[in-house]
Amino acid sequence: MPQNLFKIHEKEYILPGTRACQGCGLSIAYRFLGDRAEAEDAAQGVFIRLWESARRYRPDSPLPAYLRTLAVNLCLDLKRKARFVVLDGTPETPGGKDPGALAEEGERRKALNRALASLAPAQRMAIVLFYMEGLGVKEVAELLETSPKAVESLLSRARTALRQRLAGYLR
Repeated sequence: MPQNLFKIHEKEYILPGTRACQGCGLSIAYRFLGDRAEAEDAAQGVFIRLWESARRYRPDSPLPAYLRTLAVNLCLDLKRKARFVVLDGTPETPGGKDPGALAEEGERRKALNRALASLAPAQRMAIVLFYMEGLGVKEVAELLETSPKAVESLLSRARTALRQRLAGYLR
């Protein structure tokens, strides 16, 4: 048996500590799908895919990177099958904030979510991975199975579309 692995089935092995990486898939799924319940289902789906693909996992690659790949592919698959759900954007009311400012912030958040939802799936995933997950262009390219130049183009087109759709909210 390879070092640092435990047996799942007859011939399948997986790294211990996958539970510690659960947030990897949940974060990407929530930001891409926009619904907490759907994101939790998707995160579970990531671990189901991990279980099913345990034989293909290469222990020489980091588990969080592999889980991100599974999460990206699962989210894109779900997008092909279903419509994107927009977050309601209702913020919790923190003490001391002006209700007018809270309403304006909520409206901006709703507008941003609508604008993100209107992007092409590849553009939205590039935005999620680059800006919200903090990955580099090279990492995003690997996850989307494309070139860094293509990711830069996706990001550029997405930023242009977001600027146009959010022109009334930009100061």
